[in-house]
Amino acid sequence: MKRKRKNSHRRSILTLYFILGSVSIVILFIIYTNILLKQVKEDVQVVPDLYSKFLGLPDDVDLEQFIFSYFMENIVPRVDYPIIITDSMKNPSSWDYTRVKQGLYSELSWEEQEKLRDMCKGMEASGNMIKLLPYKDSPIVTGYLFYGESDTVKQLRWMPYFELLVVMLFVVLGIYGFSIIKKNDRDMLWVGLAKETAHQFGTPLSSLRAWNDFISMRIENKYHDEEMIGMIGDMNDDIDRLHKIASRFGKVGSSIVLKQVNLKSIIDETCTYFEKRLPNYSGKIELIDKIEADHLMVKADFDLIKWTMENLIKNSIDALSSTSGKIEIKAFRQKKYVYVQVSDTGKGMPKNMFKRIFQAGVTSKERGWGLGLSLAHRIICEYHNGKIRVVNSELGKGTTIEFLLPIS
Repeated sequence: MKRKRKNSHRRSILTLYFILGSVSIVILFIIYTNILLKQVKEDVQVVPDLYSKFLGLPDDVDLEQFIFSYFMENIVPRVDYPIIITDSMKNPSSWDYTRVKQGLYSELSWEEQEKLRDMCKGMEASGNMIKLLPYKDSPIVTGYLFYGESDTVKQLRWMPYFELLVVMLFVVLGIYGFSIIKKNDRDMLWVGLAKETAHQFGTPLSSLRAWNDFISMRIENKYHDEEMIGMIGDMNDDIDRLHKIASRFGKVGSSIVLKQVNLKSIIDETCTYFEKRLPNYSGKIELIDKIEADHLMVKADFDLIKWTMENLIKNSIDALSSTSGKIEIKAFRQKKYVYVQVSDTGKGMPKNMFKRIFQAGVTSKERGWGLGLSLAHRIICEYHNGKIRVVNSELGKGTTIEFLLPIS
């Protein structure tokens, strides 16, 4: 119920994110566009201002002197982009906003001269060049005026890319949030299925236990059949195992308390369980236990780690199918972790399955739900702060899966 409320809360946050995010982006774009429009308006305001003053001039005013004065007083101070004036040979004579110190061109360093010449070439290539003529339609060019782009023009040029970047970032974050919610929904489904399985096991197991005890009493009192009593004992063992399985399913999605356990004892117990059953498989399977130390203490839940080991070994047995082969288990301590490796000589898997194999519903087997390794991943990573991975696998040669647990 707590996970369900948490997921519902996340949905509300994601919905709010899309609503407020969309409104914020629209408002941001409107404000930014208006700022640029204001700057453009200020830049072009020079033309109507000059025209209005031109209409009010008396007839005896020197027009060239008026335009020059207006240019120097009203236009030059507002320039915020590079301007370079050259002679007819395109040698710079004056410049501004170029990050090159003012002075005589001949007194500049070679690097500064080269920088100015390169800027002129770039401006000319962009079409930002004006020929300076002594009079209109003159065939003689007295010089050139090169100019760059203003900050406003640069911002206008980059504005579509900026807007696209903001929208893409907004969408990516939204998709990421949606994927988390979808993953949580899937997890809740599996958790709910596990808990319901554990609950459904409860009643028939209690009934089986009672009937088994009743039959055991009748046999002991009337028949004293030692073979039957032994079989009933085995049935009790199987019922105990079913109780453990139900308990494991009940722990999925619940808070668990980790205790200091000996990993070697878990591995030994699991191997002993499977060794009794290996002769029942069609192929000859050899289970090899290689443990480097007698005490590999980790903070863990005994039943859940044992469940993980059972899933990994069962997976290796299925990979061997009807063929003969080996399953090798290694455990060793390295720095702050205990490593456990389960290797088999089975059919293997392609490399693109290495990560997907731990997802619920993904399996390389013809039959099965693909839950074993998914549960192992949840147990190791989420409950024990460990890691699990496919170390290597090759088709037709086998697979090695490794998990590690922190020592403390």
